[in-house]
Amino acid sequence: MKIAITSSDKTTVSGNADECLKFWVYTIENEKVIDKQFLKLEENKSLARTFYDSMVEPSHPIFETDMLLTNEISAQITSKLKEKRTVAFIVDDKDLNSTINQLIKGTLQGHIAEEHNCNCGHDH
Repeated sequence: MKIAITSSDKTTVSGNADECLKFWVYTIENEKVIDKQFLKLEENKSLARTFYDSMVEPSHPIFETDMLLTNEISAQITSKLKEKRTVAFIVDDKDLNSTINQLIKGTLQGHIAEEHNCNCGHDH
């Protein structure tokens, strides 16, 4: 399982995931972290810009993860991530190590991010 965590300062879980350019990406197998990499994206590679500025099928490294953990994310980006098979989860804790350990133990505090499900006719 691949998990991305927003981390603007490299030490804590941060938000807003829509505009975040820095992530820790963990690979977890058999309840153990087997890989951890820091991902720093270019200015034009935020999730918001990827989804809303792209004239072609969007691509983003977060699409390769199973779950995105963050402190904040918009309903619109949550919906778009779900289309890419990435679950957005809003965590209560800001400590990176605590968050990943809770995830592994199945005790992660927080909630699945809300999707935007209106019938207004707009693509948001």
